[in-house]
Amino acid sequence: MYHSEVMQETFGLKSCPNAFHEDWLDWMLDEAHKQDMQVHAYFEKGIKLDKNSPIFAQAVDNNWFVPGIDRTYAGVDHYLLDVTNPEISDFFSQISAEFVKRYPNIDAVQWDDYLGYYDGLPGNVDRTDSLTRFVKRMRESIKAANPNVSFDLCHHNPYWSDRYFDADWTNWDTDRAFIQAYNDGNFSDEIAIAENYSGVAITENQLYHMDSLLRNENIKSILIFPLSGNPEEAASRLRQYTSGQ
Repeated sequence: MYHSEVMQETFGLKSCPNAFHEDWLDWMLDEAHKQDMQVHAYFEKGIKLDKNSPIFAQAVDNNWFVPGIDRTYAGVDHYLLDVTNPEISDFFSQISAEFVKRYPNIDAVQWDDYLGYYDGLPGNVDRTDSLTRFVKRMRESIKAANPNVSFDLCHHNPYWSDRYFDADWTNWDTDRAFIQAYNDGNFSDEIAIAENYSGVAITENQLYHMDSLLRNENIKSILIFPLSGNPEEAASRLRQYTSGQ
């Protein structure tokens, strides 16, 4: 959303179309740090695009996608960028470094499970090693540009990530890893795994778990994902479950 020289050079766009004022993030970083709060940049889309992306047509024309459509999540068709393509790898490394230079006081950058190749794609291609090389290169670029920023990840547990998304993230040299536990069907198992990492991520529809999570001394952090797309409402609901704690 900031004015990016890398994006301008690559796509002819200074930023993604938005109603964002660039100085808002500078103000937010300054105000948050005055309140002893951290600010983490959340790169949710990862290597996935949908047809609403302003660069979708260009990606098609340049043959930047791997074959197939990712329908992991109902309601949206995702197309996955080929990280073995030098144009893709160069862009992510360059813009990641540019971002942490532009905002040197950012506390962390965080990626999630959109950094992965769903095994439902055609061809049964194992992209694990190429994805690992891609992420490590991006991380190195970030650390070279700003060694103080934390390189974080919020993904499925290690087995599911590797088995179903070619994301062997235990070898990505992340600084912090948070386990997504959005499925109540195996929630207790996910929590047991999360105890060995930096924390757990739940949605606002799972806030009834907050009491047990807050009492679990082995859970170091709890991330709340506003699944409904309304973070203000999620924050309001959170207060109902954490008052007095």
